[in-house]
Amino acid sequence: MSELNYWTRQRVSRRSMLRGAAVGSAGLAGAALIGCGSSDDGDATAAPTTAATAAGTAAAATAAATEEAMSGPVRGGVRSAVSANVYDSADGHQAVASPAVGVLNRAESKILRFSNPNTGELVGDLAESWELASPTEIILNIRDGVKWHDAGPAASHPAAKPGADLTTEDVAWNIQRQKDGLYADGETEGSFGRKAFWGKIANMEVSDRSIKLTLSAPDATFIQGLANEFNTISQPGLTEAIETEFSDISADKVLGTGPYILTEWRPGERISGVRNPAYYDAERPLMDAFVWGQAFEDPTAYRIGWEQKQVDSFTDPDPATTQAIQEANADESFLKFAGVANTVAAYTNPLRAPFNDPRAVRAVDLALNRRQLIQQLHNGLGKVSGPVAWLQEGWALTQEQLETTPGYRSDGSGREADVAEANKLWQAAGGADAGQIDWVVAETWASRSSWTITPELIAKIFNDAFGTGQFRGVTKSYGEIIPSWFAKDFDAFFAWIPNIEIPDARADMVGAFGTGSPTNIWGVSDPANIDEPLERAIQSLDYEEAFEIVKGVQEFVLENGQFGRHIAYNYVAPTLYWNYVKPTGPNADEGWNFLANSLSAVDEWLDSNDPSYDGRKEPTPTPA
Repeated sequence: MSELNYWTRQRVSRRSMLRGAAVGSAGLAGAALIGCGSSDDGDATAAPTTAATAAGTAAAATAAATEEAMSGPVRGGVRSAVSANVYDSADGHQAVASPAVGVLNRAESKILRFSNPNTGELVGDLAESWELASPTEIILNIRDGVKWHDAGPAASHPAAKPGADLTTEDVAWNIQRQKDGLYADGETEGSFGRKAFWGKIANMEVSDRSIKLTLSAPDATFIQGLANEFNTISQPGLTEAIETEFSDISADKVLGTGPYILTEWRPGERISGVRNPAYYDAERPLMDAFVWGQAFEDPTAYRIGWEQKQVDSFTDPDPATTQAIQEANADESFLKFAGVANTVAAYTNPLRAPFNDPRAVRAVDLALNRRQLIQQLHNGLGKVSGPVAWLQEGWALTQEQLETTPGYRSDGSGREADVAEANKLWQAAGGADAGQIDWVVAETWASRSSWTITPELIAKIFNDAFGTGQFRGVTKSYGEIIPSWFAKDFDAFFAWIPNIEIPDARADMVGAFGTGSPTNIWGVSDPANIDEPLERAIQSLDYEEAFEIVKGVQEFVLENGQFGRHIAYNYVAPTLYWNYVKPTGPNADEGWNFLANSLSAVDEWLDSNDPSYDGRKEPTPTPA
């Protein structure tokens, strides 16, 4: 698919998207009590408002999947891909970065999962059905017959219970642990990234096969959050045993109920998993195993690995490279384009000079040349994002609105006016007298061959805008950057920020700017203009009303230089596949904009009868 087609094809309108959401995405229909998300125009599947309809929906989905498997997809084969070099946690509750989630979602299940991550449509996972009893009450009916893995390295751990039945108490433990944010000793605080989400629960009642959650206030985003790729369910005893060693990555720390048994996990070298024969869905997963081999530091070696069919898919930070390889293999391969949910942003610290002056913060937001970055780093394949990323289409300011917003304008006169105002504010804030300012770029970003210019490019953008030479681009690891976020002692930096995890943006806005939010690292506190409106928005079941509220908060945030959270853009990445690979996605040309590991784990398949399969040597997974 051409870049032109990607950007010019008919997009769903916000009105129709929101109308679809009210009917389908969160599953509340006309009598909805708690809702969420956006939905494709006319293509939403209404999710359940009662246990009976939830069970019916799940049964229909299973029947459809079974029919599809009989008529199209075939079972078997071993998927080959590359491993990341760095994984931050073997404990999903303490994971921050998405690479670990890619592994964990193949071994561990969730309470619910997305059938369409881009629009928010849901199906049951460990919860076979769910009921919305009131605006603040959710009943989760836990599936019978689910068993913990009975093989693999983790099954030999002394604290594990291999082959045991999943209990309702197991699920409740996962919720309570993250809500409390404490290790097993009841005193030590862990790094639980979803504590704020689970903290919305005021009370939890556990019965034989159901869990009743009572929220402290109505929250129209909560149901979608249950399907967040980070919210995997792990075995209590084993997880407690390894909780202080979570960053020491190995397969013996993961025992799940998911579609694959994890048999090996050596970052940057090899990861493998084999089909779980006791998985609750007898028709899934479609593949026998997956093997993620060495991480190719050299993009040329990665390309050769793909051409020799050592790996089944390929992508490069420079989209032109990926597109060129596809053109050279046009008859045997195809591309899928997907927006990248790791939003690209510049962060400034309003607690440190010179950015403790709001004028300096506003100056940076105006001077940041977002469109130049998209052009130079991504060959133009991306779109600018406001406080809500464009991927969350039901809630974001449109590209047309941003085109007239200071800091986002691309026409010559608009850009010149932004730079002039930025320079004036910088001087007034005393920025010119602040001395050398290091602008940090994440090492994992700058190490990519087509992005090595980033530190110098960022420094040049600000030096040119402010008529100075005081900015210097440097690199640091995320191991240094992330702790400094939470210590609120970070240097200005530019790179990806944590994933957008669900299509409903309301909770993200509360997390970023709500008073007291643990992820509000800028210390923003404005009850009248931010807290109160967002509270109304997150509780509202009128999506048009909620959008207008969120839009107003975004405009206020922009007027204040985004308070140091300078959202820049979300780029679009093409991924190259051999024709024999059958990945999931909204359609033949698009991949998922949001994390979809749990969906691809069960539905992706390989067609060994496709002519492109010739010459492929299937990898051998580590056995369970």
